Amino acid sequence: MGDREYQVVYFGPQHPGAPGNIAYKLWLDGDRVVKAEVIPGFLHRGFEKMMENRTWEMNVAMSYRFCVEDPDHLEIAYSLAVEDIYRVEIPENAKWLRMIQAEMGRIASHLFWSHFIGGSVGLRTPAYWAVVAREEILKWFARVSGHRVYHNFSVPGGIRYAVPENFKEDTMRVVDFVEEKALDVEEAFLGNNVFKARLKGVGKLTGEEALNLGVTGPVLRASGVKYDLRLKAPYLNYDKVKFEVPVTNSGDSYDRAVVRFKEIHESLSIIKQALEEFKPGEPLRVKLGLTAPIGEGVARVESARGEYMIHIVSQGGRKPYRVRLRSMSMPLLTTVVDHIISKEEVTIADFPVILASLDPCAPDLDR
Repeated sequence: MGDREYQVVYFGPQHPGAPGNIAYKLWLDGDRVVKAEVIPGFLHRGFEKMMENRTWEMNVAMSYRFCVEDPDHLEIAYSLAVEDIYRVEIPENAKWLRMIQAEMGRIASHLFWSHFIGGSVGLRTPAYWAVVAREEILKWFARVSGHRVYHNFSVPGGIRYAVPENFKEDTMRVVDFVEEKALDVEEAFLGNNVFKARLKGVGKLTGEEALNLGVTGPVLRASGVKYDLRLKAPYLNYDKVKFEVPVTNSGDSYDRAVVRFKEIHESLSIIKQALEEFKPGEPLRVKLGLTAPIGEGVARVESARGEYMIHIVSQGGRKPYRVRLRSMSMPLLTTVVDHIISKEEVTIADFPVILASLDPCAPDLDR
């Protein structure tokens, strides 16, 4: 940066434009951001190490705490990895329920993102509409699992609880409500001139850049790369349903919004198909021994923000020997931000918009 003097400001974690429990030190040349240094550590609990000192079943309650906004994919990934160690196949009914859980979680996460991006550009009203739609999903989770945010629904071996008798009807009612509200939010954002002016052409990434930086999820697909684990490496029963993988080509903040809204509608379609296949009364879980065999388990899932991979090593016994999670937010908060700042003029007003468009989950850095 040479000998030039810059204004250094502290951005986050209390700043409304900061993406959660994380901060940045920003170097400014006027109102232009020329350097950003990420400062994690505000939520460090050592989750992975804590899981190595808890039993297999206790760790379900630890697994989803890596990302508060999208806990269901983590819960499912942990269960899949443990099932890989045990070499068991869960019942078909459990697979369909996990898919419904995962897609409900994806929609809830994208709706919550709508709230954040709306706040970043000053469009609060449609942001609150998104929260209203998300609230119906949280209520649905509470009726199905007994919990609003963290669910303990998917466990090693299948599904912990039997679903309510009116599960199909109740789920379809929520799907219809969310579909209508999501369309309202989408139209209010994507058609708004302020939203377009603040997001179009800002924070651009080409497909090649995104791949080189380790990006996955909606940010990668907004850069023209049609990569989705549900399609490329299907798990559960994703190979038995029909859905599109939304892709755009501009790679800017606006296109990331377009992709997420399209994904909401695809998720709703997947839920409807899974509901048709779900058969009430059939088995939901296979019983696993309290002591795990020696071996390794690996699971990869397509979360709302990209690819999560969890690797678990078992030496036998009641607890895992090692637990390791591949964070999809690490590149978004580090290399991607640095790359964007280095190649385009990012103002202090653009910075929170870019962060919101990337939609990182800061706690999954502080594991």
